[in-house]
Amino acid sequence: MAYALKTQPQASVASGLDVLAGIWLLISPFVLAFGNAGAAMANNVVLGIVIGIIALIRLFSPAGTTGLSWLNALLGLWVLISPWVVGFSNNATAATNNVILGIIVIILALWSGSVSSTAANTTTTPPHAM
Repeated sequence: MAYALKTQPQASVASGLDVLAGIWLLISPFVLAFGNAGAAMANNVVLGIVIGIIALIRLFSPAGTTGLSWLNALLGLWVLISPWVVGFSNNATAATNNVILGIIVIILALWSGSVSSTAANTTTTPPHAM
């Protein structure tokens, strides 16, 4: 129990940073002026909203929502590879943004999920008295 209480703030920090990553993903097409890369814009706006909402759920309810971190890790993988799959790898600004942000989302989601998983699997058996 003590370990779970100790690691919950770590999951909250990781999820909070993931919310910020989702917000950046949402606004990055407008801030970085992706130009005529409509596919990149649509991809980032939709994924920014989804990643942000999932991270918000994890932030406010870390217990029992560990699976959402793993889902965000998969979405981060999509962000990472989307320039080539969706077809905007020729837009250096959009592609670089997505590669970097994809890595960030993956790392934060894995951090949040692994801390929560470890806390959930920790037993609280008291030590035996001798």
